[in-house]
Amino acid sequence: MSTTLDTLRHDFSGDVIEPGTPEYAQAARTMLTSGSPAVVLRPAGVEDVRAAVRFAAGSGLPLSVRGGGHAFAGFGTNDGGIVIDLARLAGVEIVDKDRHLVRIGGGATWGAVADALAPHGLAISSGDTRSVGVGGLTLSGGIGWKVRKHGLALDSLVAAEVVTADGRLVRADAGHDPDLWWALRGGGGNFGVVTAFEFSAHPTTDVFHGRITFPAAELPGVLRGWADHLRTAPEELTSIAAFANPFAGGAEAPVEIQLTFDGDDPRLAARAIDPIRALGTVLTDDVTLRPYGDVLVEGVAAPPGVRLVTRSAFTGGEQVPAVLRILAETGAVQGSPFVAVRSLGGRWRASPSRPPPSPTGRPS
Repeated sequence: MSTTLDTLRHDFSGDVIEPGTPEYAQAARTMLTSGSPAVVLRPAGVEDVRAAVRFAAGSGLPLSVRGGGHAFAGFGTNDGGIVIDLARLAGVEIVDKDRHLVRIGGGATWGAVADALAPHGLAISSGDTRSVGVGGLTLSGGIGWKVRKHGLALDSLVAAEVVTADGRLVRADAGHDPDLWWALRGGGGNFGVVTAFEFSAHPTTDVFHGRITFPAAELPGVLRGWADHLRTAPEELTSIAAFANPFAGGAEAPVEIQLTFDGDDPRLAARAIDPIRALGTVLTDDVTLRPYGDVLVEGVAAPPGVRLVTRSAFTGGEQVPAVLRILAETGAVQGSPFVAVRSLGGRWRASPSRPPPSPTGRPS
């Protein structure tokens, strides 16, 4: 590998991190997954990304691309392969103030984006964690605290610059490379390395955000009432019901209703949130008006010796009551997994990125 890396260095101005170097232990792992790649390449620019992709293709080794490094499945690292870490491509720039058009590097994180846009009164519907990468979240959909009002993160995407598997740099948008553009909006990885995203941001105010907790014994009624309320609640309200947290008592842990009201009008916020407060015996209530960037939490690694395994699924319509009943019964048993239920709807249901499909599954 060292001999071939010497050849790469002629075309690569970024960091080349090999086993045995001081940076390797940190560079080899992601927040949730350990790895032992043969080399980690940290490009300093787009030309470095192109050189890295060509190098990986010629090596025949597995290739992983890392944006923020949060993937539970460990997509940002590997064993014995090559990792392209985009951390140095992390700029955030407003390129068109009138259209609120924002250019974001493929290695940026959502916390940095929120901080950069806040002074301009702008935001992008993103995830709920500051250190999550813009790339992985957007390419996989992007559910966060503005989803019911502003849709998924990918719904605000207007263009992407992509290095393809043969090392070419292409632009994908509504008028260029439509097949790639369709695939990038929710298809996840394996279509190329996105070096830059262009988003249409939206004006934002401070938002009401916090948690309302109830006794574990009231879980079935709280969960059922919460779901009923969210069916008719204004799209400004996005909420998660979480319970059976093993780090807070397991089956005895309080039921947490986490929520964001996307607006700063206290009357409208109370009208949307007060029905949740009336669902049971309120133990705590820390809902306050906060800057949107403060809603995003810091990502934390699992405690030593603990490996996080996640499963997720969608349900809707007539299935919801039965699913909620099963989840409540499961959460009441010691040893239950931690459960978080998101209520969607609003703009998410009518997203412009999901028009009626054709018989092939492609947009008509």
